[in-house]
Amino acid sequence: MKRLNNKKGFTLVELLAVIVVLAIVMGLAVVGITSVLDSTRKSAFASDAKSYIEGARALVRSDEATVMLGGSSIYTPACNQSTSQSKQIDIKNIKLDSGGTSPYGTKYKDDSSTNTTDYSYVKVTATYNTASGTCEYTYAVYLTDGTFKLGTFASPIDSDKVNGNCVSTSGTCPTN
Repeated sequence: MKRLNNKKGFTLVELLAVIVVLAIVMGLAVVGITSVLDSTRKSAFASDAKSYIEGARALVRSDEATVMLGGSSIYTPACNQSTSQSKQIDIKNIKLDSGGTSPYGTKYKDDSSTNTTDYSYVKVTATYNTASGTCEYTYAVYLTDGTFKLGTFASPIDSDKVNGNCVSTSGTCPTN
């Protein structure tokens, strides 16, 4: 019987070492990809919030035109010289192409008639500017899908502070 004396292969120890190194590299890649995906989802969540704010702005502008033509206001808060007035616009009244689904795959909570303490809304505040004699509007948003939040129900995030860093399970925005 002829014995093969081929020394061109890898030993079992060498193969195991390669597998261990590949497992470590894959583990690091998964952690990195998970971090990137989470950051992307938070940015998309904040982008949705900005879109809802823009939708609310459009509703207020449309409402102002209706009032100028003799109709009544639905979304625009009253603007008087003595105090600021606010109104909440449920996001179900703001139509977006995204269909109301968060980047985390769940529907945004959007109905104040079924849930009175935790639904998504845009807060519009009207303040009279005495110098210009006009009404100025500011916008803040609270957006939630039931797990992730941007702002809190009692303290929505001002439109100029909306960003992905503010998306969390608590909804609080870092102060730094």
